[in-house]
Formats: sequence, C-alpha cells, structure tokens
Amino acid sequence: MNSRSTHLTEYAIKEIISEKFTSWNSISPSNISISRLTGLTNITYKAQAMIDTTPQTILFREFGNAEGFVDSQQERIVFKTISDMDLGPQLLECGNSWRMEEFVKDGVHPNNEKMADSDFQFKSMGVLQKFHQMEIPIVNNGESMILKKTISEEMKANVMKKIEKRELYTDVELKQLECIENFLNDEEEFNYLNEMTIRENHEELKFCHNDLNQLNIFNTSKKDKEIIFIDYEYCSYNYPSYDIANFLNESTINYQHEDEPYYVLVEDNFNTSPIQAHFLALSYILNKECTQIEINQIQRLISEKTNKNKDELKNFIGLVKQILELRLSEQEIIDLFKEISYLKRRIRRLQIISNLNWVWWSVLLAHEKNSLNFEYIDYGFLRFKMLEKLLELEKARKNTK
Repeated sequence: MNSRSTHLTEYAIKEIISEKFTSWNSISPSNISISRLTGLTNITYKAQAMIDTTPQTILFREFGNAEGFVDSQQERIVFKTISDMDLGPQLLECGNSWRMEEFVKDGVHPNNEKMADSDFQFKSMGVLQKFHQMEIPIVNNGESMILKKTISEEMKANVMKKIEKRELYTDVELKQLECIENFLNDEEEFNYLNEMTIRENHEELKFCHNDLNQLNIFNTSKKDKEIIFIDYEYCSYNYPSYDIANFLNESTINYQHEDEPYYVLVEDNFNTSPIQAHFLALSYILNKECTQIEINQIQRLISEKTNKNKDELKNFIGLVKQILELRLSEQEIIDLFKEISYLKRRIRRLQIISNLNWVWWSVLLAHEKNSLNFEYIDYGFLRFKMLEKLLELEKARKNTK
C-alpha cells in the first residue's frame, strides 16, 4: 500500500527527529535509514541511525485521515496513558500531525496461522482481559458509541451520500457499491441488526482496542510483554465481546499479502470462526476467573488443534472442567460455562457489526483527500461479503431454536 501524495518527505522526517533529539544533529543523512511500514490509517516509518546514539531506532507515525472514525485528541490521551502505565510502546515526542514512539525491536506481527493458533489466542485473551481493566480518562457515557454509530440513521445517510458520488468510482467499484447500496435500503435487515445487538445485552462497558488486526499486535521474546497491542486510534469504551469479535474477524484477513491489493481472506480461518468464537469466549473467561496455577495447567493442555473442530474443543473443555472441579462446586462450574456460552453468542453477533463498521469506514474514506492509496471499496466489499455470510449463519441459528 502506497502512501498518500502529501505525506512528509524523508528529509522532513529527519529534520523533525533532529530537532527533537540533538544526538541526531551530527549524524550524516547517509547514516540515517527511513523505511515505510505497513498501516491502514496512519503512515508509519522506521527511522534508524546507522551509528550508536540514543534513541537509535524510532517509530515515526504520521497521522492519517479517518475523519468521523478517529478522535485525534482522544487518541493522544490514550497513547500517553498507556505509555505512562508501561503497557505499550513508550511515547518519545508528539506534534500536531505526527508522533515518535519507541520501536518494538524484537516485535513480530503474527501471521494468520498464528492468529488462529489456540495457544496464541488463549494468551491474547489474557492480555485483552487486562487491557479491558484499564481506566482511561476518556468519555464513557454508558453506551457503545461504535455500535450506536454503526447502525444509526445518520451513518446510513452519510454512506448513501458518498455512494451517490458515482463519478468517483470505477465500473468495478460501482458494481461492488451496488450490493452495499441494496443492503442500505433494506429496512428489514437493519431492524434485525438493531434487535440482534440489544438481545441479551448484559455486558459492562470496558476500555476496548476495537482494531486488533495482525498489524496492531506484536509477538516479542519478553516474558512480561510476550504479546503487545499497538495503535490506539479506535480505542473507546465498548463491549468486550465486540473487541473479541473484531479480533476474530481480523484473524481471517492476511494484511501481509505480497501482491495487490495486499490483503486476502484466509478461507480456513473464516470457515472455522464459529469454533474459534467459542474458544475465544472460553479463553477470555478462564483468564478472568481462574487462578494462575489453573491457567498454567490449562495452557499445558492446549495443542495446535484445540479450536479447529467441535470434537477437539469438546475434549478440551472436558479436561478444563476436571481442573476446575478441584476448586469449584458443580453449580459454580455450571454458572461459569453459562457465562462462556453467553459471551460466545455475543461475539458471533457482534462479528456482524464489526464488519459493518469497516464497510462504512471503507466507503467514507475512499477517494478522499489525504486518504492512503488503498483499495478501500474492494476492501469494504470483502468485509461486506463476510458480513453477509455471518448474518446468514446467525439467522440460521435463530431459526433452529
């Protein structure tokens, strides 16, 4: 994915760094390497001095254009708070249109096989559980703004208005947008989504990331920071089930694909998402309710195939119950698994809303000034097709009850 046409030049980035860090003043430009990294909202660079200095490597982030989806001031508060708590990369310097951050030196983005791996998912849900316990000084008015905005009449009107600017789009994009437009005009579908999201909603709002794709996660060799979440543009108080649902959706898309459009749906991950939703719900609740000794025992049980089919998951659950029986009563275990079943249902429903949110994101950012050179409409159509399939499965489950 190429950057927008008005992005900062390498020379400008070097000048900004040198202004903030005097140690870089005497370094010859030929001894400074600037390389572009991947990203869907911001433009990020790795700036590295080829000689010994402090800091030697910097992540330089130029803020992108995601108007209506990102509150820049709120994002700055979130990043600084998480940095101060030592729960993410350290903040080095910040300007109006850019930020310099600690570069996670040994960080590796998980591939899709890793994103669907049971051990990685179990550990990620443990990190997410802790993430959700953070108290961040941003607006929390008692409702999920993402859900409210995603299925609002205002959002539908804004998206429809953008689609009507047909001169912006190629013939292929117009055909894709026609499917999305038909969905927009289907009041019955939107009524169903509204009813679905409020059904059995007993969740407490927590501080959520809301954008846990593989590019926003790092695997490191540090035991205390084995999994790190980065990029907090879309953070807000939201339902934990939405965060988990979005994590699951994102695990089905490979954003490190080498060929255009540089992303692709991983069919195996998508097709096994119902089982993975159950496993993620199980992992999240176990990390919340179990002792560290029990968590260590459960981790030893996990194999690569734990979350690939119903029989493997059923066997795993049976072994987990044997561990829990040493501490919990029969009724306590029943109540625990009721909580897991409830969270699983919420995850599967909010997978649909998560995809819808990114459909709207794609349409509204497409062909906008200062947006990235990214196939927004094609990407939005991919998320729309995922939405359609998940909605079909949700209706089928409802009809069999």
